[in-house]
Amino acid sequence: MGERLIPGAVLFDVPGRGPALRCPDGEIVDVALPADTALAVRDALAVDNSADPPAELGAFREAGFLGGRAQWPVDNSFVALIGSSVLVEALKVALSRAGAQPCVLGPLTEGGDLWTTAALLSTELSTGGFAAVCAVSDGPAPSWWNNLDDLPEHGIAWQRVSREGRHALLEPVAAEPGDIRHVDVCKRRLAAAGSGHAHLAAFWATEAPVAGDDAVDDVDAAAVASLAALDLRAWALGASKRDGSLTSSLPARRRLRVLDLDTAAITDHPVLRVPEAAP
Repeated sequence: MGERLIPGAVLFDVPGRGPALRCPDGEIVDVALPADTALAVRDALAVDNSADPPAELGAFREAGFLGGRAQWPVDNSFVALIGSSVLVEALKVALSRAGAQPCVLGPLTEGGDLWTTAALLSTELSTGGFAAVCAVSDGPAPSWWNNLDDLPEHGIAWQRVSREGRHALLEPVAAEPGDIRHVDVCKRRLAAAGSGHAHLAAFWATEAPVAGDDAVDDVDAAAVASLAALDLRAWALGASKRDGSLTSSLPARRRLRVLDLDTAAITDHPVLRVPEAAP
């Protein structure tokens, strides 16, 4: 196979101006090449051409515009899923399609000391060969998720996905000890709620609320699962924040993403680590 442009890069012609390149970040730049050379470059990139590529193709290579699509590395492809809902099943499918090897561990039972159970689970996960753990709640996040916040200290990426009414919340993937934990997200949200923090805390703690028909359907689940799988794949590939006019300026590891399941609106909220000395 001949060389290819990296995903997101597109070489095309501008009438009356010549060739141009759309960069992966969305920027479009002119390519200063004579017409015959530009045609040779296009041919070399578009087909499996056994002929020697034009020397000008080296400029694309040096600029980082040549290469294949990155695949999920095998050594961090084992992902544990904790939960039991249509969201978990949809995420299992999405992760498999993305190249991961997900394993559903099921939910923790409501009986007994969930905090103790979560602590034991954290120990088991850290020795179970998993590269990442994703906890999924088809409802507000349970408080025992805090007890899995030490997973990054064991070298395990830690992702959380929950639902509040018709909003899906995708917390940033914590992969290093200094990353955003679940407890950080909760404390920051309570602080941002101002005088309504007591209401939000009570909403999280309510065990038997009266609600309308807000359950996710297959389309909702597929949308949430796709976003969660993309976040984990970005972590697995080591993808960094991409600057550009078409994307958010927030790096994925520093933002809480909220998906409105009724309007399809996606809002990213910046989240900072809460200092250990803070109340």
